[in-house]
Amino acid sequence: MSRTSVLDQVGHTPLVEMRRSSPHPGIRLFAKLEHLNPSGSLKDRIVKYIIEQAEANGTLTKDKIIVDASSGNTGIAMGMIATAMGYRCRVYMPSSKSRERRIMMNFYGVELILTAPDNPHSHIHACEEIVAAHPDQYFYLNQNGNPGNYWAHYYGTGAEIIADMDGLPVDAFLTGLGTGGMLMGVGRRLRESHPKARVIAIEPTQGISKIEGLLHLDGSYLPPIWEERWVDEHIYVPDNTAIEYARLLAQRESLFGGISSGANYWAALQVADRIGSGNIVFVCCDRGERYLSTTMCQGMDGGKTL
Repeated sequence: MSRTSVLDQVGHTPLVEMRRSSPHPGIRLFAKLEHLNPSGSLKDRIVKYIIEQAEANGTLTKDKIIVDASSGNTGIAMGMIATAMGYRCRVYMPSSKSRERRIMMNFYGVELILTAPDNPHSHIHACEEIVAAHPDQYFYLNQNGNPGNYWAHYYGTGAEIIADMDGLPVDAFLTGLGTGGMLMGVGRRLRESHPKARVIAIEPTQGISKIEGLLHLDGSYLPPIWEERWVDEHIYVPDNTAIEYARLLAQRESLFGGISSGANYWAALQVADRIGSGNIVFVCCDRGERYLSTTMCQGMDGGKTL
């Protein structure tokens, strides 16, 4: 099918069975390939949805700058989508995030503001301060607090998973806890079709983590859209385990995802061992190329010289 714009490519990502990874004959393991969105992550969905809704209700006009706080993926999606729709955008991001994220945002023309690396919420505070000081100059995308975040996944990701399972029940759905939007949206949608499905949030074991984009709920910050009632369980993943399983995901299943994809993959295998049989869906959140300068890819640049 021909599509007329890069924006038409957002969503409709494949759901692929991980046949080599199933630990038991009764387990079917599926990956939702969100890294195949055009800017390379699941965040394309929420940015497009929120901007389109804001245009429709008049809160976003061409004279405003789209602004948000991001650990990288939302900022990259903002750059791609704002450029395609004719808007300027500004992103606040901790300086600890990977170099590739900076490069990609700068390629799209994003005005990038780097904040303190030792405070995982410094970018959120900086963004909220500028919006409060100059509310008429900015449209605050507010991925952590805008309900459009979870509705994008309710109408998009969740509905797609149910359709692609083609009548099979989803026994467990797993993805990382960042803003909480995918967990909230897919959780709502799954409960309607598969009331027994377990929705499982994946978190880093520590507050300052190499699993970029995921949040450790330590009480210091809670995304305003978060509702615990849509989640059945939390699984905690050490950084080194997430990195190891991101590599294994490429070597076993030919999927080059980021560190959070490795965390989700590991957690899905833990659930598989526990339940013994059933259908498990996890999310491959973003592309591995934006981690080339991180510890995930250390030692991976070698080769034999002729």
